Amino acid sequence: MIIIKTFKAFIMTRILIFFVCLTGVLYARGQNVYSYSVPTIEGNNQSLSAFAGKKILFITLPVQQSPNADSVLHALDSVSTTYSSTLIVIGTPAYEDGFTPANKTLLQQWYRSILNNSIVITDGLYTRKTSGTQQHPLYQWLTDKNKNGSFDQDVTGIKNKFIVWNDGALTSVLGAPVRINSTVINDLLHNE
Repeated sequence: MIIIKTFKAFIMTRILIFFVCLTGVLYARGQNVYSYSVPTIEGNNQSLSAFAGKKILFITLPVQQSPNADSVLHALDSVSTTYSSTLIVIGTPAYEDGFTPANKTLLQQWYRSILNNSIVITDGLYTRKTSGTQQHPLYQWLTDKNKNGSFDQDVTGIKNKFIVWNDGALTSVLGAPVRINSTVINDLLHNE
């Protein structure tokens, strides 16, 4: 009887250790975008879990007004409107690109004069690996293959784009040269 109880305790301990280890592995490999939230430029906190089941396009926004920057925002608004039933757009003004608390109000007014309200605009965030511990956790996930499971590509400036599929997995990383209204992006967003 004692041997059976000891054997059961031994097996239960092994099973428990197995599940603890498995949970740790799944947690490390299974993090997805829905684990994160971002502060918005309006002063709210937006949980990305609210967008489960939709594709998400993350983009670093211009922080200097110009005709070219206006054109980027208009193209972003157009893509957001075209794919409104299947896509969420989240734009980020980055500290590394010149965002400051002093220009926040002007940027918010400019962005909202062009971008529809369904586009989430984050508060200023540190987006690059070179920012070290200041890099926002979402951008740590977007730029680190060990966290997102697919890509290890840092943000290099404005108009960097990350596309997350409707299952929460990072599927594409596109640099500034790829235009928002390009065939590449339209094909990605159009595919199920």
